[in-house]
Amino acid sequence: MIKKYKGSLGIITLLTVTLAIFPFINDSFYLISILTLANLYAVFVVSWDIVSGFTGKLNLGHALFIGIGAYSVGILHDSLGLILSILVGVVLSILVAFIIGKPTMKLHGPFFSLTTMVLPLILFQLAYTYRNLTGGEFGLNVSVPLSRMELYYVTLAYMFISVLIIFFISRSRTGKILLAIKEDETACSAIGNNVERYKLMAFLISAFFAGLGGGLLALYLRHVGPNVFELWQSATILIMGIVGGMGTIIGPFLSAYGLTFLSEWLRGTEEYQDLIYAGLLILSILILPNGLASVGAYVKRKFKERGKGTDDNVSSRELNESLRKSESG
Repeated sequence: MIKKYKGSLGIITLLTVTLAIFPFINDSFYLISILTLANLYAVFVVSWDIVSGFTGKLNLGHALFIGIGAYSVGILHDSLGLILSILVGVVLSILVAFIIGKPTMKLHGPFFSLTTMVLPLILFQLAYTYRNLTGGEFGLNVSVPLSRMELYYVTLAYMFISVLIIFFISRSRTGKILLAIKEDETACSAIGNNVERYKLMAFLISAFFAGLGGGLLALYLRHVGPNVFELWQSATILIMGIVGGMGTIIGPFLSAYGLTFLSEWLRGTEEYQDLIYAGLLILSILILPNGLASVGAYVKRKFKERGKGTDDNVSSRELNESLRKSESG
């Protein structure tokens, strides 16, 4: 399997190694901070893709699990410590995913998407309501014993391990069944696959990595507020997944880094930021409707067409030469 997917694995490994040595070349606090955030978004969007890209169940509320992980750290880190509070966030994320996924994975059409979109908005309001626990609109401060550089390497390790695990799941028999569910759920079920179980499994895997990442996001921000549940958080992940190429893993992975830097670069445009961002995204979708992941296949196809054209030309020349010889004979 490793040899078969060495191209994608090579890209993931090369980028990780490059990011690992980057601080030795440029230790800019600003760049390290952006890269730390990009590491987290890389896992957020890849964990989103294993559900939305592979099963076809569009999750519009991935921020739900990120927020649960973040608030678990914000509320519990003083009493339980960072590691235990992060683990509690992961367990709660999986539990919530099971409670939600068990009934909603049976829904067809847009109903699953609408359900997932509403749930983080409910928790957004609850964060304001139970201010004694959540800090209300002011949120909760998170004391972190790690330096920015140490946190950078923690998120980098988390990104590398998580993306590899999800990548191998996506290329395993489970991943193929998930894609079959996306293509034709009825046919996939007819050949003996427990469709509901596989969809729920993908949803739980997605929640696990998002919940863990949410805990690390709280460490990165050093603060947790209701905005972690905002619709824009889920929309950002959705956009990264679509631009990267849904159902590919490697496309959304690369898109997370590109769009995180794009968002930071557009901060200086102030009131035009959203307009420029939306315009660039629409342009990229028009040019690459299948996402960044389709670039490699497009280039490969062009090379094959060019090679085929060259072969045809050679064959034509040989045919003309043989005809000339026969005529002269």
